[in-house]
Amino acid sequence: MLDQLENSRAFGPAADGTPIVVASNRLYLRRYWDYEQSLACAILGRARRNKTGHKATGTQDAAVEAALRNYFTIISGGPGTGKTTTVLQILQRLLQEEDGERLRIALTAPTGKAAARLQELLRKVQEDPEVDQKIKERLPRHASTIHRLLGPKPDSVFFRHDARNPLPLDLLVVDEASMVALPLMAKLFDALTDKTRIILLGDRDQLASVEPGAVLADMAEAALASGSPLHNSLIVLSRNYRFGNENAIHRLASAVRVGDADTAVRILHETHSDELDSSNVPSAAQLPESLEKIVIESYKPCLAERNPAIALAAFQRFRVLCALREGPFGVNNVNKAIEGILHQRGLITDPTRLYAGQPILVTRNDYQTRLFNGDVGIMLPDPADDAETGQLWAWFTGQDNELRRMSPARLPDSERAFAMTVHKAQGSEFERVLFILPERDSPVVTRELIYTGVTRASRRVDVWFKEDVFRASVERKAMRRSGLREALYEAPTQTQQTELELGL
Repeated sequence: MLDQLENSRAFGPAADGTPIVVASNRLYLRRYWDYEQSLACAILGRARRNKTGHKATGTQDAAVEAALRNYFTIISGGPGTGKTTTVLQILQRLLQEEDGERLRIALTAPTGKAAARLQELLRKVQEDPEVDQKIKERLPRHASTIHRLLGPKPDSVFFRHDARNPLPLDLLVVDEASMVALPLMAKLFDALTDKTRIILLGDRDQLASVEPGAVLADMAEAALASGSPLHNSLIVLSRNYRFGNENAIHRLASAVRVGDADTAVRILHETHSDELDSSNVPSAAQLPESLEKIVIESYKPCLAERNPAIALAAFQRFRVLCALREGPFGVNNVNKAIEGILHQRGLITDPTRLYAGQPILVTRNDYQTRLFNGDVGIMLPDPADDAETGQLWAWFTGQDNELRRMSPARLPDSERAFAMTVHKAQGSEFERVLFILPERDSPVVTRELIYTGVTRASRRVDVWFKEDVFRASVERKAMRRSGLREALYEAPTQTQQTELELGL
């Protein structure tokens, strides 16, 4: 194939400036080649300034000490390992230092939902009587999305902050870094000065962004390689504070994470407890009947509530998660089945129109309304309005946990949210999850997807599965043809044309 491309002016080596780069029998779109080169050089420039002296696997204390020394730090760990608690400890240590009052710090995340969780964390710190008042005064007051931090330009892929206009920061903390795609991560690093220290928080075993790249996983893999320049940049938190070692969710997630299908299947078959239960995925015709009990039990309290704040909190306790969007067990069909059940029970009105209690999932960033992809709201009348008017409003929880009311006509693109894809649920946590796997094998259902779905539950997960499909999925590792890992290990410089592999 490459022989046939040799005479085309669109293809060529990186140094030729062609729109498509040919290197080591691979093809790269020029802009993604540039993103990987730029990001690799920025990471390595910081990593080489890190100090030696810690192991990759460690405790929160080890992560704090590493972050205090480093210009570039990755803190990875599954749900319940204390990543955000560790960052608070880091911030407090830094702010206690002699020149701590002059530190310019920002906390950011890829989605509005994840940024809101950081905001809630900052609020709790401000209310904590055990935290020194000087620390409270020096802590950032707000967290933001990465897009908002960089300052989007209207109708453009560029941002206000870049290499020519960098962010005025001494320290940047990025939560849910596994969800950050290659282009956005490259632009974020491009907007930092050489003196800005950066801490990435995330779970290297979770699903990567739906956009190009598997940035956090590539960084972590590169850091674990022998002799890697990133060796002193990674801390993997080893202790789980939410789940004990015998917790069924923890045991299932651990088996899935390492691709041990035999153990994972055995756990599913043998465990029927308050933490984990499972059953065979029903037929398409049996889906409504199979859903009825858990749907009524879990969503009825939310739908009976007319106080928007209480309804939103109740809705966050349970969610149906699907591996796919389409198909008999995809999100679209499952949402229709759930609405049909609720309508038959008289819990909602006609589901073909807006109705009280309708959950909304925002699917597109909208800076005018300050609603972002992944934000979840609920349709309800205003309790202060005349009950006879029937006017429905969309309610969301905003910054500082305040309640926001919005006309449905102003909503950005959105969809129903009784059921969500695992991708859309990334960064969320629910007390209970019903996780539905498809009845047929699909190449997009991987161990990372199952691990992410299972670990969205903090107390209980119910899994509907077909054994052969589940086994194939656990044994299948998501493969993105990214060259970032190799670039970080091979240590490219600004002038060196490293052969990178594009992840699309």
